[in-house]
Parts: sequence; structure tokens; C-alpha cells
Amino acid sequence: MSTIMLSDVVSSSQVSPRPPRPQAEAGIVFGSAASSPAKKPDSVRATCEAIGLARSTYYYQSHRSSAAIELEQKIVLRLHELRELHPDDGYRRMTLHLQAEGLHVNRKRIARLMQLHGLSKRPSRSEAVGFRSFQPRAPIANLRDGARLTGPYQIWVTDLAYARIRSSLVYASAVIDAWSREVVGYAASLQVTNRLTRIALHSAVRSHRPAPGCIHHSTCGTQYLTHSYCELLRQYGLIPSVGEPAGRAATPSRSPRQIIDVQDFESWKTVLNQPNEFIRALYSPERVDYLLGQRVVAQGSALAVVN
Repeated sequence: MSTIMLSDVVSSSQVSPRPPRPQAEAGIVFGSAASSPAKKPDSVRATCEAIGLARSTYYYQSHRSSAAIELEQKIVLRLHELRELHPDDGYRRMTLHLQAEGLHVNRKRIARLMQLHGLSKRPSRSEAVGFRSFQPRAPIANLRDGARLTGPYQIWVTDLAYARIRSSLVYASAVIDAWSREVVGYAASLQVTNRLTRIALHSAVRSHRPAPGCIHHSTCGTQYLTHSYCELLRQYGLIPSVGEPAGRAATPSRSPRQIIDVQDFESWKTVLNQPNEFIRALYSPERVDYLLGQRVVAQGSALAVVN
């Protein structure tokens, strides 16, 4: 009968590798790209505590391999292209298109990705029931139209953008001040989740401290209608408003989300090293004009908004 020495147990415990720490390549970068923020954004710990998010949840996406993230991004990009070519196809036909191109995907995965990225032709019954459970109890009106600006931090407009850099796809959530036309808060990642919008909102509030009553106007994405996000708006004293981007023409058909090329950035590591520069390149003056669709001009001592 063999015996196990205490020294053997100690040595084996010393040799066993420690669990790997989250990789930066799969993290989230956040902050404020405004020229003069009032305060620096919080750390990861403080941000997670403020938005009610566990740090383990914040780093959860790091458990996915870079190959899995790359494959999913490839599928998402191809789905956007197929949606333009086949606007009437549902997830079943989309799955057949991808399988014919050699991608090993199933219908459940494609249905999930199409619903997540707003590419579904129409939601299924289960998806519609699930979406209604995330909607606020009362409908949210469009308070931005007709509003008069007299200074900064009165109207914030949000956006969820897809940026194609040289090596991958980057998802970015931004909060834009309608007066200064600057990105007062942002969050970017290789994966799109509800965390992005909440982290971007907290970064904006932390950096600029808007007065209660600031209108928060969301232009796209069910992420802005979840209970957790609406609860953050209530805590920060922001008034919710929902509507289309001011520069978008009204069309009866649903168009896929625009993917913006930001080819000056080679990889996600480059974005991590220069996050503010990336956000400013993504939200160029032309894109801000598209989202806001208005210019602030001086008229004597008063300031008015013109379309």
C-alpha cells in the first residue's frame, strides 16, 4: 500500500498552475473622449459597483477564445451582407446560405445572432415575449424633437456603432452631448452586450455630472430599453427619450446597421492603446451630424437649434 508524503502534496500544490487572469484582448475599454471632462472615469471596480455589475461578469467574455470571437465576428459581418442581398430571408434561409459557404453553424445560433444584432426579419413569438419583458412599463416619447438648447448637458444622444478595423470588428456604445457635439462617455469591446451601454452611460455621468432633467435620447438598440438601463437613468436623474437618428430618412423597410470602416487601427490592441483617438475617428463630425442632424447657432444673446 503506497503512502503519500506531506512533502509530495506541498510540492504538487506548488507546481499546479494558477488559473489564468482575464486577457486584455477580450476586455472592455471605456472613458470620455470630450476635450475637457470634469472628472476622470472610474476604475473597473468602481464602475461595476455603480452599475450593479459583478466584476466576474465584466470579465466573463474573457473566457472565450480569440478564435471563437473571430468566428462570430465573421458570421456577423456575413449576415449583414446577406441581409442586403436577401432582405426577405429569415434565420432558416440565412443558415442555409452560411452552410453553403462552408461555415459550420446551426439555426439556433444564427437566430440568436440575428436577433442580437437587429437583423431579424420579424421576431418569433418567444423572442417577442422576451423583448416585451425588457420594455419599460410606460411607452417612452421622443422628447428631443422641438427641444431648445441653451447650454451643454441638456440633451444626450446615444449610439451603438459597429466599427471595422483591419483585423476585426469592434462594437462601441457612445453618449454624445448635443450642445458640444462631443462623446462624453463611451465603451468599446470585441463583443456586443448590455454591459457596453451601461458602462458608457456611467462613464458619461462620472466625467461630466449633468444636472437632473437632462434628456437622454436613444436612437437604436433594445439595450437602451432594458430594466437595468432604465433604472440607471432614474438613479442619475436623466429623462428617457426614444427616436430615430435625426439624419435617417424614414423608410418602410428595415435596413441593416451601418458598419463603419476605421482602417487606421490595426488590431484591438491598438484600440486599447489609443481609445480616445479610436472613438474620435469612429465618431467623425460627419457621423455626429448624421446622429444629431442639427446645428447650434447664436442669435444675439440667445442660442437656438436649427435643422
